[in-house]
Amino acid sequence: MAKQASQKTKKGEKTLTARIEKTTSSKANNYVLDLKVNSPASLDYLSIDGLESAPAMVRLSKVKGLDVIAITDLYSGDFVDPLVSAAKGSRLTVIPGVSVRCSVGSCTDVILSCLFPETTTSDQIREFLNELDIPTDAAQSPSYIVSHPLDSILHVLDSKQGVAIPTRVDKTPHRLSALGDLVETYGFRAFDLAYADTARMFKQRWPKLKFSLFSFSDAYGLAQIGSRSARVKMAAPGFDGVREIVARQSL
Repeated sequence: MAKQASQKTKKGEKTLTARIEKTTSSKANNYVLDLKVNSPASLDYLSIDGLESAPAMVRLSKVKGLDVIAITDLYSGDFVDPLVSAAKGSRLTVIPGVSVRCSVGSCTDVILSCLFPETTTSDQIREFLNELDIPTDAAQSPSYIVSHPLDSILHVLDSKQGVAIPTRVDKTPHRLSALGDLVETYGFRAFDLAYADTARMFKQRWPKLKFSLFSFSDAYGLAQIGSRSARVKMAAPGFDGVREIVARQSL
C-alpha cells in the first residue's frame, strides 16, 4: 500500500511539474522585431521630401506588422526622442539605441547595436557616447573606430542597463575573424547576420551552445523598414523581453 502511494505521489509530482512548465512556457508571446533601423540622423538615410519622417516610420512599421523596432544610427541618438514621441499611443514599441564601431583582436570593423530601456532619451545616449570619448562629429564619419577596448564598452553599456548585438558579423571575412572572441571571450549569444546560411557555421563550430540568430533590415529608408525581421517568443514585451533573449552569457 505504501509502495502504491509512493508511486502515485511521484506520478502526481511529475504531472504537476509538467503542468507548471507548460503554463510557464505558454506565457511567452510572439513578437515581430526589427532591431536595426536607421533614421534621418544617419548620413546615408534616404529621406522623402515633404514627408515627416518619424510619424511615417511608425505608420509603416505598423503596416509591416512590426511590434518592436530599435533605432540604431551610427554614433547618434538624435532621432530617438522624435521617434519615441511619434509612437506614443500606438501598439509599436520603439527601443532607443545607437551603433558603434570597435575593435576585437585584429578586426577593426565590429559593429555593435547598443540597445537601451524604452525610457532612454537622446541626451542619455549622448552621455553614453561621451563616456566612450566619441566626438559628436563621429556620426558623419563611418570610418571612426571607438578607441576603448570592447571590455570597456560593455562595462559602460552594462552601467546604463543596455545590451548589445553584434551586427552583420558575417558581411566580410575581416568581421568573421572576430567571431570566435565574441562568442568565447565575451559571451555573445545573439547576432544579427547578413546571410541566412551563416547559421550553419554556428551549429558546426559550437554545437552545444544555444544562439539567437537574426537578420534585421538595417533600413536606411522608409520602404526598407521591416524588409527583414524576426518573429520571436518573449516572456515580456519590449526591451525587457529583448534583453532576456540577447543577454551575454557569463564566462
